[in-house]
Amino acid sequence: MFNYLLTYRNQIPNNIGFGQFSVTHISVVIVALMWIWYFAKQYRAADTYKKIIYRRRLALTIVVLEVAKEGYLALTGQFQPELLPFHLCGMSIFICAIDAFWARDKINQTTRQILYCLTLPGAAMAILFPDWAEYPIMNVFAWQSFIIHTLLIAYAFILLKSGELVPDFRQLWRPVGFLAAVVPFVLFINAKLGTNFYFLNTSAPGSPLEILQTTFGNYYVLSMILMVALAWFFMYIPWEIKKHRDWKRQFNAVLFYENNV
Repeated sequence: MFNYLLTYRNQIPNNIGFGQFSVTHISVVIVALMWIWYFAKQYRAADTYKKIIYRRRLALTIVVLEVAKEGYLALTGQFQPELLPFHLCGMSIFICAIDAFWARDKINQTTRQILYCLTLPGAAMAILFPDWAEYPIMNVFAWQSFIIHTLLIAYAFILLKSGELVPDFRQLWRPVGFLAAVVPFVLFINAKLGTNFYFLNTSAPGSPLEILQTTFGNYYVLSMILMVALAWFFMYIPWEIKKHRDWKRQFNAVLFYENNV
């Protein structure tokens, strides 16, 4: 059971992984979602000081887990360029840390919009379609991946649940600007190191991106951009509808008051 506890993916034999959408995988996802919901309730009920502590502990835990993995693999001679934190979720580790430890209005406006429209869906997709499914479930790196992505989702969700993160379509330029700055850098790194950060060269096996690449071929990246835009539409439109309804309710209340004074 524990034969591959500390074995990294390039030394894992075929056909011993927990597998996507297996009973094990689905069970882990359910437990993760239950914990996220419970933690969000605890966070929402906390006072301002405790919320700061919660956020910082959560962000620090994510950083420590990632540094521990990278450090172990480096010390054991297993470090590879693909381990650099240049995937979306890897960069989100730093976004969470910046949001937690450098609390400034302008900074948080940017980090929290990124957390909502990039980190949250990205980490959710990673857990639903894990590219670490070739690991047996009794493997440290499998659990490290599950835990880190769960914590990334939790960080964004607690802010959303508490009202500290309010999605605003007018602020979408911030995540777009982030991508505009990051993607050229990622393309450069991919070309130099032969990596596949952001899955810009090829899709993750078993993910919806694989369907896009199979369907659109050379237009894979363009189709991915369009998919992200469509996802953002559905992520932001409920909030815009809510804002419109709230504005209309307030307007009617003011109108009613003026007519009855």
